[in-house]
Amino acid sequence: MDASLLLLRDFSDLTRPELIARAKHLDILRARVAYTHDNFSPRQLRAFSLATLMLFMSYVLTDSILFSGVAGLITLIGVLRYSRLPMTWHTQLKDGISRIESLRSSPLRQMDEANAHYDWHYASYCLAAEIQLIYSALSQPARPFSA
Repeated sequence: MDASLLLLRDFSDLTRPELIARAKHLDILRARVAYTHDNFSPRQLRAFSLATLMLFMSYVLTDSILFSGVAGLITLIGVLRYSRLPMTWHTQLKDGISRIESLRSSPLRQMDEANAHYDWHYASYCLAAEIQLIYSALSQPARPFSA
């Protein structure tokens, strides 16, 4: 047994405000990851919006459709290549999981590893299981503190 596992807190060790904040964070993360999986990533949305803006502005300023098309294409390629926003739902989920505290019995703890590979159905199941564990911990009565 790894000694670092003994140092991790569990759902029963968290206070009620911590559990509520964790549930809100996971609900937002689940909505963002689901949108990225179903539609576009944040990087793609930013790239298309900036490229459209650049296309429109360069056409207004120069009246050249060829120049504005090239400027829009360069903007699209540049933002897709050099933006720091997540490109896939995997990276968005990993980034969101790394921002919250790892708990001992959390189903999301295994997804925070560097070489973890998982599909969409398993990831959404783990997110739902984590939220269900939080709600069950919230429904338990508060335990008195013992040092």
